[in-house]
Amino acid sequence: MADFVVLATADWDHPLWTNKQHTALSLVENGHRVLYVESLGLRPPRASTSDGLRIMRRIQRILRPPRQVRRNLWVWSPAVLPGGTQGRALALNRGLFRMGLAFVLRLLHFHNPLLWTYNPLTRLYLAIHDFSASVYHCVDSIQDQPGMPSALIERGERDLCASVNLVLTTAPELQRRLEPLNPHTYFFGNVADASHFRQALESALPCPDDLTTVPSPRLLFVGALDAYKLDLEMLEALIRNTPQWSYVLVGPVAECDPSTDLSSVLALSNVYGMGVRPYRELPAWLAHSDVALLPLRLNDYTRQMFPMKFFEYLASGCPTVATEIPSLQSHRDVALLCPPSAEEFEVAIQQALAGAGPPLALRLERASQHTYHQRTQHMLEMLQQLGLLPDRMRCRVAPLRSQAPWAGLINSILQRLTVMPFAMLDQALMGLKCRRWSTAVLRFGGRSIPWNTRLLERLVRREVALRRWDQAMVLFAELWCRHGTVTVLHHFLFRRGARPVGVEDQIALFEAISRTNALPLVDRRYSQIVLAHRALQSRDGAGMVRAVLSLDQIVIDLEQDSGTWVCQRPNRANRAKQLISCYSTLLRLHLWQGDWDALATLGQRVARFMDRFDPAKIDQETSYRMTRNLCRALSIDIIFAHKNQNLDLLSAVKMRLDRQCTYCQDPRHEGNPAQENHRVFAADMIKVVADIEADMRGGSNHSSSFCQFILLLLSNKSPQNSILVEYLSLFPWYSFGAVDQHLN
Repeated sequence: MADFVVLATADWDHPLWTNKQHTALSLVENGHRVLYVESLGLRPPRASTSDGLRIMRRIQRILRPPRQVRRNLWVWSPAVLPGGTQGRALALNRGLFRMGLAFVLRLLHFHNPLLWTYNPLTRLYLAIHDFSASVYHCVDSIQDQPGMPSALIERGERDLCASVNLVLTTAPELQRRLEPLNPHTYFFGNVADASHFRQALESALPCPDDLTTVPSPRLLFVGALDAYKLDLEMLEALIRNTPQWSYVLVGPVAECDPSTDLSSVLALSNVYGMGVRPYRELPAWLAHSDVALLPLRLNDYTRQMFPMKFFEYLASGCPTVATEIPSLQSHRDVALLCPPSAEEFEVAIQQALAGAGPPLALRLERASQHTYHQRTQHMLEMLQQLGLLPDRMRCRVAPLRSQAPWAGLINSILQRLTVMPFAMLDQALMGLKCRRWSTAVLRFGGRSIPWNTRLLERLVRREVALRRWDQAMVLFAELWCRHGTVTVLHHFLFRRGARPVGVEDQIALFEAISRTNALPLVDRRYSQIVLAHRALQSRDGAGMVRAVLSLDQIVIDLEQDSGTWVCQRPNRANRAKQLISCYSTLLRLHLWQGDWDALATLGQRVARFMDRFDPAKIDQETSYRMTRNLCRALSIDIIFAHKNQNLDLLSAVKMRLDRQCTYCQDPRHEGNPAQENHRVFAADMIKVVADIEADMRGGSNHSSSFCQFILLLLSNKSPQNSILVEYLSLFPWYSFGAVDQHLN
């Protein structure tokens, strides 16, 4: 179960429900919690009745807490100035929104929420990195709607696409336009609430009172009546040419386009304007109509849209006649599609009325394949594959996220103040050697202020220091499952100075972590990597054998996991980076064991990984941080190429190195916070491999260039590279005079 913040561009109670409301409901139905944030106002308000009423409703709500509209679904109306997207208005909106969102998330106990945004200007208001993951769901070309700040939206959307983890589109043209901006851009067409509209097939569904007086045949359109997307000129010509048919128009007029003028259409005797009708009543209108219409224009907006009404029409069983816009082309077998001309529409409608259109069974089957529940499940599967969903149970409480710049400071002060009395009492009791009472104090404090995890973290360090591994594992699990934090666990995993002093104690700790199923899988796997390094450090042959078996299984699992190649998790949580760490650790183990056959096999696995791996498809910062370990893993084939004087193998390694080197030199990695200079290391590796290749072509086997290669691997003075030199020197085909001289 995850927490989602859905940043919508429509209010929850809008009479025409769109993707935003339906997706929020589908996320809840799939077991997640959702905060639905109503529209921030993309455009300046107009001097119209509809905008005035909307502003009045918003003023009434902004001082209220989020209202719960379903189980696990809340709706919040933020206090912002409509259309305030520049200058001081933007600064005010940004401050109000971040402050309000921080408070609401704290109020609802949302922990590390995922952002699911429909607003292309999201980055004007929020910092994407404040969320555990981010999705931009693009359902329309909003910049092509009337009155929108098109240039601003265009820039904002490009920036947003480059920043989020995942982009979802609803129309083929949107997919074509946005795909170059993010490697994880996927098409999920618009769908319908099929079960809701299938009610139209029930014979007992009564005809709406206003429709009973309309003569048959009835041609129905449901939706916003706006000139920018409906071909009103064509529709008027069609209506005038067919006075024997009744045209029923259900929906608001001029919802988005104030230039819309329906007066001449509504003046016709065979036109019935019914205004806005509740969503729950729409199946009845479709059940008692003969043909459903989608008379759309062909323009920049409609070419990039997928009309939501299409599958709703199909699910109701009503024959459908629509303009052949690009997104509907693949569905011409279930609807009558035609150019936007009155003559073509008239012919298609005649066919539909005569029963000559696509059969009902086919229309219903197609609608059943395109539902919100199914689509959201597929979207969540995509998030799962990318590693964006949490692999933990719901935490019952959550710390305050630093959505506002000052929130983190206030939170830190509050945590220190609440911890201080318990910490002082604990220290006094420990001084009196009352360890049992001191532990009870920490436990009591942890339960009294559950949002503050510092006391439990202090207690888990105590248990580790006392070598009480089982009790420590219980606390690790409590911190993870109840509070969603692994901070203290990572303290032991990745900070050598925090670990127990003795190697045996370290082995006991990490064996306990690897056996605890309640902890995240990625951390349990890293504990196996740490165990392997401890076995090497203590020269434990049996431990190395166990480590090889464990890491081999992890490698198999990661190589078979399709999510490894697209993982969006950062740094050590990234599956691709963990796989490379396993390769590097196995390199050490096989060298120590002198198992050259296993080392050669490992080199082949690394080569297959590199040939499949696209660094642009995983988390950007992580793909850069992996560079040094990738180069080290590729060193296996460099060793074998030099040993066997295999120029083809060396050329293949060089090509793989060059690909990673080129990637890490990309300007997008400027300012990466990695401590090591991966660019320089990759460039040096390329240079030394080129020197080795030149020496091999010149017939030199015991080359100084190969010694320089070993020195490069030694550049960070890690134990791994000392072992490399120690064990390569046992083999007679290498001469390490230059290396020995350097070390001495």
